[in-house]
Amino acid sequence: MRAAKRTLLITGGSGYLGRHLTVRATDAFQVYTTYHTHPRQIKAGQPLPLDLTRRDDALRVITTLAPQAIIHTAAINPGAGSEAEMMRVNATGARYVAEAAVAVGARLIHLSSDVIHSGRHAPYDDASPPTPLNGYARSKAAAEAAVAAVGPTAAMVRTSLIYGLSEIDSGTASFVARLQAGQPLVLFSDAVRQPIWVESLATALLKLVEQPWAGPLNVVGRQVLTREAFGRRMLAWWGIDTRDLLQTARAADISDTIPLDLRLTVAQAEHLLHMTFPGVDEVLAQAETEGRVPVKLGVGRKRNRPPETLCPRSGRERRSTER
Repeated sequence: MRAAKRTLLITGGSGYLGRHLTVRATDAFQVYTTYHTHPRQIKAGQPLPLDLTRRDDALRVITTLAPQAIIHTAAINPGAGSEAEMMRVNATGARYVAEAAVAVGARLIHLSSDVIHSGRHAPYDDASPPTPLNGYARSKAAAEAAVAAVGPTAAMVRTSLIYGLSEIDSGTASFVARLQAGQPLVLFSDAVRQPIWVESLATALLKLVEQPWAGPLNVVGRQVLTREAFGRRMLAWWGIDTRDLLQTARAADISDTIPLDLRLTVAQAEHLLHMTFPGVDEVLAQAETEGRVPVKLGVGRKRNRPPETLCPRSGRERRSTER
């Protein structure tokens, strides 16, 4: 007789990562996923409404479901709320999820970010303490502290810019929106990150469910790219005619709250999960070898494809779906 699937709860199922993660998880788990305001953007799993700012709501949903594992991806991203709002959702909400996970004995995987670091002492290993420079970073650092205090066996995945080749990521979509409006797009030449392919990240998160790892773990792509280089690669993949609207600038000349060097070590995660996290160029080269062709979104064209492909909503509305 076939064993019943274990129950997995994924918060933020209407967000970019959540949509990919729920689809991938359905083969091995009975998947439930939470949303705040956009249930129609969920691609797989049983949707459940959840307000992360309400402790009783989080405890009710999770204790009623009693999942064996929880992957917590829901958050307010930069630009989608004030620092106080980000603290309520990202930090306090993470605490509520951790409390509920402990109450039902669920394995908890919490999604964190590379921006908890200041970018002044790279490269950062898995154990490097947070040194946040801005409101979003402070909310994610506070979330890590809350999760560790409540559920010390939880894994906290520090990741970077997330992209895919079959669905445009929210960052690149915001670039496209600016270009379509005829507005200049400024890309930073001095801020470096290690973008992660959404398929690699989703696989890593699901593998972590089966691992006893506790504490922070870096999961980013191997390749280091400036924000400018990454932005240009994504715009080129999606066939965007930038119409000479691209501009280069130095983040250091604009604000001292932007981390400049967010290189992370990945040896621990690759060894633990028996994975290699390919860089952007490797992912793009493999896609071309396989003959994959992206949707062309040339600037100035009307976008009439569904939101799961082009995410045509405004920046604020689109980002809010990560909750």
